[in-house]
Amino acid sequence: MSGFHTPVMVQESVRFLALRAGGTYVDATTGGGGHSLAMLKAEAGIRLFCFDQDEEALEEAGKILTGFDQAEFIRANFASMRTELALRQIKGIDGILFDLGVSSHQLDKAERGFSIDKQATLDMRMDQVAPRSAWHAVNELPESELAKIFREYGEELSAKRIARAISKAEKPIEATQDLVRIIETVVGSGSKESLKTKIRIFQALRIYVNDELEVLTRALTDAINLLNPGGRIVVLSYHSLEDRIVKQSFRKAEQDCLCPPAIINCVCDHYKQLKVLTRSPLEAGEEEVKLNPRARSAKLRAAEKTASPKLKYKRL
Repeated sequence: MSGFHTPVMVQESVRFLALRAGGTYVDATTGGGGHSLAMLKAEAGIRLFCFDQDEEALEEAGKILTGFDQAEFIRANFASMRTELALRQIKGIDGILFDLGVSSHQLDKAERGFSIDKQATLDMRMDQVAPRSAWHAVNELPESELAKIFREYGEELSAKRIARAISKAEKPIEATQDLVRIIETVVGSGSKESLKTKIRIFQALRIYVNDELEVLTRALTDAINLLNPGGRIVVLSYHSLEDRIVKQSFRKAEQDCLCPPAIINCVCDHYKQLKVLTRSPLEAGEEEVKLNPRARSAKLRAAEKTASPKLKYKRL
């Protein structure tokens, strides 16, 4: 394992995937390859598709997975997973892992612009060739749009005041520390609450720049549809917005009908697709958190694909 990225809850993830020899699996967020390596070591007889939109991550994963010819690397966001697999004539998969959020490498590498502690150009793009960066957001978006981003994606109470401070600041705002100083004019510096606010603002910009929540919602639907009966989906999330989307997606897929109670005969096209395996999310243990503090916020949810019904039935 390299120092590129420390994978979280590896044993738990592999256990819930219930890998089977001859099966086809997807690591939707390969990162440095830590989870992929654990999957291949646990069951060498699988075919594994490793997705990541970060070219540096795939290069690192390629080093770690040298010798595992059953792993295929795909440089793409998991939003394109269904298309990319179809191009490879893959119609169904037996398991998929999502490890959401930003990698250790992206946080630690100053020039990526993810960290509040490191001086860098405001970037925050996970895909380095994507056209929209955090620089464009803070320098070009109107105050009202910035406030909405900070409020919805960062759940920040001072969203409106911080957006106003940014809109009134001398433009352009070039670097991460320039943005940090503007935030501090609103919430001060040195306190725990000030630190939390800065983290939330950076998080909100990162989510906006990478369209993370919308992409996640669509990708979860695609993943559930791609799973073969008995296949497993495992998702590691790191903040409440992600976890809420995963929870709601699983809950919807576990229902057999979405019609209002007043409708006697089911007329919707929905049917039960999943059996949820984790009623409450799993969290990293104390020992893991000591070794990797970033594991503290991780939540793992897992579910299993049920057999598709042949027909809809009359509601009792």
